[in-house]
Amino acid sequence: MKKLTVTVGIPAFNEERNIGYLLDSILKQKQISYKLEKIIVVIDGCTDNTALIVKNFSQKYPLIAQINFKNRRGKAVVLNKIYKVSFSDFLLTFDADIVLEREIEIELMVKEMLKDERTNLVGGRFIPVQQDTLMGKFSVISFLIIEDAFLKLNKGNNYYALVGGASLMRKSLYKSFKYPKGTISDQNYLFATATKDGLKHFKLAKKTRIFIRTVSTFSDWRILGARSVVEDKASITRFFGKDILKNYSMPKKIYLTSILKWFIKSPFYTLGSIFMNLVIRLFPYKKAIVKEGMWELATSSKTGIIR
Repeated sequence: MKKLTVTVGIPAFNEERNIGYLLDSILKQKQISYKLEKIIVVIDGCTDNTALIVKNFSQKYPLIAQINFKNRRGKAVVLNKIYKVSFSDFLLTFDADIVLEREIEIELMVKEMLKDERTNLVGGRFIPVQQDTLMGKFSVISFLIIEDAFLKLNKGNNYYALVGGASLMRKSLYKSFKYPKGTISDQNYLFATATKDGLKHFKLAKKTRIFIRTVSTFSDWRILGARSVVEDKASITRFFGKDILKNYSMPKKIYLTSILKWFIKSPFYTLGSIFMNLVIRLFPYKKAIVKEGMWELATSSKTGIIR
């Protein structure tokens, strides 16, 4: 039987510290129920060595294709380009600052898609790597608290579950739409589009293990908070109307239960994460969002992840 084809698309802006580790982890994936047809890396106006690193990989591995944007255009524009030039049965987009832990991560996502023909979008599950700084430890616990909560909410089928750094789509989905100019919350826009006819169209591949590095400095926490707490919701409301916000509702009982769970496990860092989340809400960093869907980067989360 002919295997289903998969293209991997990677938007990259100044990702020299991790892009090589990501590409290496993709190339090592076991292709059991699919065939990896192409890896497309879009260099979004990089000013570091990202383009050179990708070029070196592409010379060794012909399935890697590189597209160069001279000037930065933003993630939404880059994703639209990837959607346009992809023709595989499935398209899997990865953020450039993550790494696949094992050789079966893509296989697990593909298998999740194949369980139900109604599923057109599958999200990967992220594992935060250990942090050394105090702020980094706070951010890891903050991530684990919200993950614990969204896994309980509708069995993990909700907006929060699509973190955005790993999204597998059927061709019928990724060829059906384009991100509007100025889109900031690409993962929320994607989720809303995929599930417009019901949540049955999304699944979280809970058994995947995809490494992600959370922020580790106070300034980066404020930058990330300005986007994820304020701008993401504002962006999705602009495109889908205020009624879409009801889908962001996290029952207090679920969230408080998750906080209590992690407070018992790690009281100091849980209190620290709560304090930091209060700070970014009370004193938002208003300069983080740039025009036309581009934002100031949180650089501390871009350090290379070595498996």
